[in-house]
Amino acid sequence: MLNLFVVCLFVVLGNCFAAIDIAQYVPVCDRNSPDVNDCLIDAVKKGIVAMKSGIKDLGVPAIDPYHQKELKMEYTNNQISGKVLVSDTYVEGVTESTVKDVRLRAEDDSFHMEIDMFSPQIFCKGRFSGSGSYNVLRVNASGDFNTTMSDLTYTWKLDGTPEQIDGETYVRITSFYMRPDVGNMVTHMTNENPDSKELTDLAIRITNENWRLLYREMLPFAQSNWNKIGTRIANKIFLKVPYNQLFPVKS
Repeated sequence: MLNLFVVCLFVVLGNCFAAIDIAQYVPVCDRNSPDVNDCLIDAVKKGIVAMKSGIKDLGVPAIDPYHQKELKMEYTNNQISGKVLVSDTYVEGVTESTVKDVRLRAEDDSFHMEIDMFSPQIFCKGRFSGSGSYNVLRVNASGDFNTTMSDLTYTWKLDGTPEQIDGETYVRITSFYMRPDVGNMVTHMTNENPDSKELTDLAIRITNENWRLLYREMLPFAQSNWNKIGTRIANKIFLKVPYNQLFPVKS
């Protein structure tokens, strides 16, 4: 899910590229217009299309599939604990998402934007190595994995504060929030360690049978990382392009 976040954030920021080249990418939306939310829905839709294969001139990677080289995770809570290194992860399906609604509140002293999305399916695959435990079970494993998530409903929430930098106003994003509701999730894994293959098979069966519980357990960890990664990536753009170019006042 952390990989999915990075993909989603680039889509959220699709409207930002309009300040660089409005004709080539997406429309710029007047933040004081009564139709600004409808304009932003269209902007996000076009941003998804523009970024599917990446935008080399702007340094934007392909978002479908999106590739993440490495991710380290450590988790301990109740009966479950583990350390995992995930590498060469590919996330597919974001360009099939539907933009349901956008709400913008862009003031002189504050910035807030919400985007409601629905994704029929998100597919992740990659490599993993690590160790974990569930009750008395202990597993050391490495191999390939894939996860299919279906019927995802979620809202991206970005909050920021305008600030003056070298005489120009920019927005510093201070937080990013997302809590996806997932209709179903199925995970498959291989294990190249023959000593723990049977335990891995059991762990995967338990995971798929109890994925909702495990998802809720992991969510606070994921949200903390989404916030850190999201604010960092967002500020690379929001602190580079002036506020009145990202969301101008025309009316």
